[in-house]
Amino acid sequence: MPAMEIHFIGSETPDNFSGGLCDEYRLSAIGSLSELAAAARTISANHPGCRALFTLDDRHQARYTSGHAANNLDLADAFEEELAALPAECFEDGEYLGYLCTKAEFAICLRNFRAAVAPATFEGACAHGLALDEQALQEWLDYQQHPMTLLDQPVSALVVPVEQSYDTLAAFPNGYFTSDLDPAQNHAVAWQLAQNHGYELMGVGASYLGFWRAQAADAALAQALAQDLCALYNVADRPRMAAVFAEAIIGRAHVWLRYTE
Repeated sequence: MPAMEIHFIGSETPDNFSGGLCDEYRLSAIGSLSELAAAARTISANHPGCRALFTLDDRHQARYTSGHAANNLDLADAFEEELAALPAECFEDGEYLGYLCTKAEFAICLRNFRAAVAPATFEGACAHGLALDEQALQEWLDYQQHPMTLLDQPVSALVVPVEQSYDTLAAFPNGYFTSDLDPAQNHAVAWQLAQNHGYELMGVGASYLGFWRAQAADAALAQALAQDLCALYNVADRPRMAAVFAEAIIGRAHVWLRYTE
């Protein structure tokens, strides 16, 4: 099996997954989540104060919907003092373009993103009405058991200058269609998993969010997270589904969450 390759490609490529707001790495031949976790540690070491956010399933579709989701959030609203710190390329005839396409503009994006997502709660995300039919449940179980099958390789890793994993969504928000959890709801879900269960957001795809933690989940943690999944997916037979979820979570350090219908 070929060794994993990781290449730094910067922020100015036409297909940058943050639209130019963040530097990016491109990874290929990833053989395991442990290799991906090692890459995340390397990226963080190379870029102090930053976190890596990986692309997951159907990366090109995820980039397309992320662009629309970001536009809906109106993330380019800038204060005069913020504009004064921007390079000349962000202006035309003295007017701010507001394209959010340079690393210098990420602070503007992040401030607006935090304001947009602040009212969202995990309870609100649950009330959105997501559900898993039998086909979607089986797909989730397969991805939990064989996590590498979720990744659409090559994988992009955005280098996001934030302290908390859930704030990396500012660089790559997703949840565009009305049946999806929107970016604020996804942020609330990521906050819930980090604060209550110790899972850090590590990736976003067209349909899934990815989370991992330092140690594999024990029975108590798996059961607690399973209860949250029952709430998120509005399950009817809670005892049965809690057992199904917990069995797929226990002994593993990752969990995938589908945020689309």
